[in-house]
Amino acid sequence: MSAEDRKRAIVKAALPLFARKGFAATTTRELARAAGVSEPLLYKHFPGKEALYGEIHNFSCRESSPVVEKLRGLEASTSTLVHLIYYLTSVIVLGRPAGAIPPETYHRLMVNSLLEDGVFARLLYRNRFDCFCARMEACLKAAIAAGDAVKGPISRGNHARFAHHVAAWLASAHLPRRPVIDYGVSREELRNQAVWFALRGMGLTDKAIATYYNPKALALFFGEN
Repeated sequence: MSAEDRKRAIVKAALPLFARKGFAATTTRELARAAGVSEPLLYKHFPGKEALYGEIHNFSCRESSPVVEKLRGLEASTSTLVHLIYYLTSVIVLGRPAGAIPPETYHRLMVNSLLEDGVFARLLYRNRFDCFCARMEACLKAAIAAGDAVKGPISRGNHARFAHHVAAWLASAHLPRRPVIDYGVSREELRNQAVWFALRGMGLTDKAIATYYNPKALALFFGEN
């Protein structure tokens, strides 16, 4: 196994440990055992847990899916805003399309980071989500100019952040085997309702939502089965 392949294998083995126990409570001995290597070999690739934790962050940010590239090609508009919100909510609530890190593992990493020093969550927000916020704000500006949305008092950037927070809470509520809240609908319908809620909160008019928000058409666009 090459050094790069070995590092990748160690990262994959460390993911569920950090997700389940958090950074502080996970020992290098446990990490080495999970990866099937000795502690000295673990230290050869990663000087400490901090370096391994940082590599997990890099691992999660390395991917660039065809769907993301497809979204980047859309011009700023009301329609693109709807596509962005649908995609964001689908990834968080349904775990589709799947990323480098399994959805449940990813959410547990985030929750544990928030309970500890917040480093992992802070890096993820800054490196993966801030550009998403900027794109969404540009689309909302275009929607307002087109008369599809009304301008509200929410600070720039917070529209996307609030939409993310709603989806993130829904995902967190489903982490236990028995969800902490019974929303009374399927996960797909829960996603659809969360998208509608976010769009309405951003100021889109009922007419604009009726025009651009078609879950079946969006599912086809994103290649959902």
